[in-house]
Amino acid sequence: MSLREQSQKWFPTHVQATVLQASGLQPKGKHGTNDVYTIIQLGKEKYSTSVAEKTVNPIWKEEASFELPGLLLEGNPEVYSLCLTVMHRSLVGMDKFLGQRFINLNQIFENKGRKKTDWYSLESKPGKKQKERGRIEVCIQFMRNNMTASMFDLSMKENAAVTVTGRPDPLTS
Repeated sequence: MSLREQSQKWFPTHVQATVLQASGLQPKGKHGTNDVYTIIQLGKEKYSTSVAEKTVNPIWKEEASFELPGLLLEGNPEVYSLCLTVMHRSLVGMDKFLGQRFINLNQIFENKGRKKTDWYSLESKPGKKQKERGRIEVCIQFMRNNMTASMFDLSMKENAAVTVTGRPDPLTS
């Protein structure tokens, strides 16, 4: 790809994952329900949804934004995966695993969509026997943050306001 083609192509810097809902989760709590939450992770950065109590079909509609660790280029050998882990909160003892899903962000981006909502089947932990664990609906949206290094924090009190000429502003000095 030429430099000109690269300069005209849109590359996201961030991804926003909105966990909408889940369905068909295996009940792990009392009375055949779950107190369920989802951990959303990209690389070492992770967030958690709130706990939806006493349900096997939780609705969250909660989002988390992540900075992409690199460029999403077509044919990029480095794969960026968003990991969703659905858990049952236990009041006593360890929380219980309900299912997980790795979403390949490179594939979604290569499908030329900046926003994609889809249902994903939850899977067992790697190395464990696969079984039905339910599904999770997630909206993936790619964004570009255009903040540059030339911007500075105007809320800092130590710095006097400066006019375009570089001289102190007489109104604030």
